Amino acid sequence: MTRLCLSEPMYERIGADLASIVPDVELVRLQPDGTYRGDPEGLEIFCFSVDLADNEDSLMQAGMLLLADSLQWVQAPGAGMEHEIWSQLLERGVRLSNAAGVHAEPIAQYVFTYVLNDLRQVDRHREMQADRTWRSVVSDDLTSKSIGIVGMGGIGAAVARIAKAFGMHVMGLRRGEIVDPNVDVRLGPDQLPTLLAQSDYVVLALPLTEETTGLIDSDALGSMRGSAVLINVARGAVVDEPALISALEARTIRAAVLDVTTVEPLEEDSPLWSLDNCVITPHDAGYSPLAGERLGELFTENLALFRAGEPLRNEILAEPAR
Repeated sequence: MTRLCLSEPMYERIGADLASIVPDVELVRLQPDGTYRGDPEGLEIFCFSVDLADNEDSLMQAGMLLLADSLQWVQAPGAGMEHEIWSQLLERGVRLSNAAGVHAEPIAQYVFTYVLNDLRQVDRHREMQADRTWRSVVSDDLTSKSIGIVGMGGIGAAVARIAKAFGMHVMGLRRGEIVDPNVDVRLGPDQLPTLLAQSDYVVLALPLTEETTGLIDSDALGSMRGSAVLINVARGAVVDEPALISALEARTIRAAVLDVTTVEPLEEDSPLWSLDNCVITPHDAGYSPLAGERLGELFTENLALFRAGEPLRNEILAEPAR
């Protein structure tokens, strides 16, 4: 008998499908108020879905479940693995899979919301409407623009696909090989200055690691075009925030769109709030009504693989001992 815990919303999405995959499953359902339907004692599998973060009580119980000695596998709700709880699970020998790709589509749509808002001068049109001014505004054209994507995982691939559909020149950078047909120029980490110097829009979609912390520093920002826009949908610490503030204030780059910041929530006294060439959003680019469905599909697929003793999709492997 496999004991598995799902949040109540996730159970409502995929509960009916589980019987065909694990007919001997014993379901435990974590409620929004932190109570259970079923007994979590001896829990083996836990799907930590995004909806658990909506309520403090259920989130606290989720944290307790991660400490269970009986735990064998956890499906994480996001792509980022920098929180210490995930490394602790791996150290205990618990299998771990992340949700890379689940949030790619809404994040790519977020990126182009602000690319198009910038390119088509939406704010200027709204101001003219408010002033009852009828005057043509000559906007730019995406087919003449280049986009540089730093990090070519699921998010980067989704951004590249949309960019190519708009006729943009697409540059991609990643540590490994890039085989994406939507990428015109494929670059490695040591070619970051090239990407920055040739991009009208720079999209950060890479994981936060020791190597990527502070990657976009004053030198990197100095490599960017003065007309360029930086869009960060990765993690705030990928960017040297004081250096970015200086660049925006001096207008050595034109603008930035930040869905993530080094400290979240962003401190009230941060200069980023008041810069007229900076857009701040509260780390919600990936939110979508379809996120739960996509995570449910990923978890269901992985559950079959887990039962078969196969590698999991998006499985995170422990670092080898040094």
